[in-house]
Amino acid sequence: MQKEGVDYTETFSPLISMPSLRLVFVLNLQENLHSYVMDVKTAFLNGDLDEVVYMSQPQGYDDGTRKVCKLNKSLYGLKQAPRQWFHKFQQFMNKVKFKQSTSDPCIFIRKEKCRKIIICLYIDDLLVAGSDPDEVKTVIDLLQNELEMSKSAPATEFLGIRLVFTPTELKLDQEEYIDKMLKRFNMSDCKPCSTPLEPKCTPADFTDSELFEGPLDLIGSLLYLAVTTRPDILFSVNCLSQLQEKHTVAAWTGLKRILKYLKGTKNFELVYKKAA
Repeated sequence: MQKEGVDYTETFSPLISMPSLRLVFVLNLQENLHSYVMDVKTAFLNGDLDEVVYMSQPQGYDDGTRKVCKLNKSLYGLKQAPRQWFHKFQQFMNKVKFKQSTSDPCIFIRKEKCRKIIICLYIDDLLVAGSDPDEVKTVIDLLQNELEMSKSAPATEFLGIRLVFTPTELKLDQEEYIDKMLKRFNMSDCKPCSTPLEPKCTPADFTDSELFEGPLDLIGSLLYLAVTTRPDILFSVNCLSQLQEKHTVAAWTGLKRILKYLKGTKNFELVYKKAA
């Protein structure tokens, strides 16, 4: 068990905001950028530790001497692991002359003459976009030489968001994400409904019923969907998320209604048109 102030101090690690990410997607469309995605394998193991941290010997290595291990690098499960990984990536970006965005710390930009490279980081997932395909490949090679990464692939999907580029527009959708969510909560065969919430509903309408322990991760899954590509469910999800600590039968019924709405609208898209 780690103790604050002894085994760790700071733990905060930033995440890219969805508006920032969508802006980068739109820049891809508007400036005809070449974009690729990849992920860092065992990202948190790359972080360096600022504190001295000891751990028990792993099972199978304990020789009965009650000795402990001193960690030389970060490890999954440490409170500071996400923060130390982000700092490691940040340092590498500075080394290869990328500048951190002042608007979003998870966006890194490098400009040289007329060439531009943008890198977006979401925990261990990367989007690399640039105007010069050769320069993009060079940056990808730099990343893969520094970190153990998956093979890069054209950006047709990122963080569960499908990206469909044409010469004149960009379409974003999360149909596959919705299908997986419906299956996870046993709602794949539900009957669709036309609205995510009954008209004029407020949080108070869901409190006057018996308590019910529904799936706690459903609200989180719906919130992620709402802030990425489905703003049409945002009000409904916010309304019901206020009841996270007091689950009721009525609240669970309301959440299932949102899933029913998504079943009938899973092919909805955000469409961005290229400016003339």
